[in-house]
Amino acid sequence: MRTDPFDVTATASIIYFPVLPSKIRIMLDVALKEWSATIDALASGDQIFLLRKGGIREPNRRFELPHRRFLLYPTRFHEAAKMLKPDYQHLIDSENVIRADSITFTAWAEVEDVISVDDPESLATLSDSHVWADEFVTKRVAWKPRHPADLIILKTYRLANPMHMTIEPFHRGCKSWVDIHPPVDVENSTPALLPSVWEKRVQEITKCS
Repeated sequence: MRTDPFDVTATASIIYFPVLPSKIRIMLDVALKEWSATIDALASGDQIFLLRKGGIREPNRRFELPHRRFLLYPTRFHEAAKMLKPDYQHLIDSENVIRADSITFTAWAEVEDVISVDDPESLATLSDSHVWADEFVTKRVAWKPRHPADLIILKTYRLANPMHMTIEPFHRGCKSWVDIHPPVDVENSTPALLPSVWEKRVQEITKCS
C-alpha cells in the first residue's frame, strides 16, 4: 500500500541567484542516518531503497519521513558484516574506521515513493534488489508486527566532492534525522544510476511489493 508522506516538496533550502536567474542551487541542511554499507550500495546503484520502521528515540518510536531530500549520514551503529549478503560484506571495512569526531558526506537522496510492507515474505522476491542478508530483512519487518515497515524508494546522487564536517553533540544518539549546519551545496552531483536503469529498477520493485 502506497502512502503520500509529503504535504510539501521542500526539505532543502533553495537559493536563487539574481545574476543567473535560471540557476537554482540546492543546499541541504538535514541528514538521514543510515549504515555506511547501505549508503555505499545506494551511491553505487546496487540498491535504490531503504527499509525503515523506527527507533527508541523516534517520536512514538516510529519512523517518520518529514523530508523529501536529505544528505545520507553514514554510521556504523549496529552495523555488522553478518547483516549483509556475503558478496557485499566487503562494504564493511574494519580498517576504514568512521571517526568519532567528524563525518564525511558522499551522497544525498530524494524520495520517489513510500510503500508499506507488513509481510516479511513479500520482500523475498526483492532479495536480489538489496545488499542486506535476508534474515536481517525478515527480522526488521517482523519487529513490532502491529506497524508496517516503510520501503522508501530513492533517487541517490553522489556529491561532486566529499564534504567533511565536525560531529556536533546533537548529532549523536539513536535517532534518524539530524540538522546539518552549515548547509551542504549539492550542485553538480552525479546520479547513482542512469534514469532508464533507475526506472526499470523501480518497476521491478513496485511490481513485486
